Amino acid sequence: MNKITFEKIKESYISIKTLLEQKQRALVEKNLEELTSCDEKLICAYNEIKIIYERKDEFSLNKEQKEELCALSEQIGKLQKNNEVLIAHSLNVINKIFEGILNISSAKNADYNHLGKKNQDNTLEISSITEEA
Repeated sequence: MNKITFEKIKESYISIKTLLEQKQRALVEKNLEELTSCDEKLICAYNEIKIIYERKDEFSLNKEQKEELCALSEQIGKLQKNNEVLIAHSLNVINKIFEGILNISSAKNADYNHLGKKNQDNTLEISSITEEA
């Protein structure tokens, strides 16, 4: 990265905002390929911002530019929080599905002993003939 300009910084912020919007759509649509792609691109974009801030002494911004970047930052923060909520919800749904599967399989497993043989019912069934006698 050569010279850092306001346009370059703004472009980086807009890129992150766009990627977070794409990530949100991918989360809602359950599109794992798009989600992976967005995350990879976001890592690159965040690294770019990191480099910009490491070289912040090389540039100065006026008040309007700072306000514009601040507004973009707020939008990015809101998108990030929304994505975190969507991810947390998705994880809760997945956990509930796994719990259901485990509960079903553990109930069936209780019918078998440690050797894999079906447990015998210890209750004796009395037939109606024996009962009458």
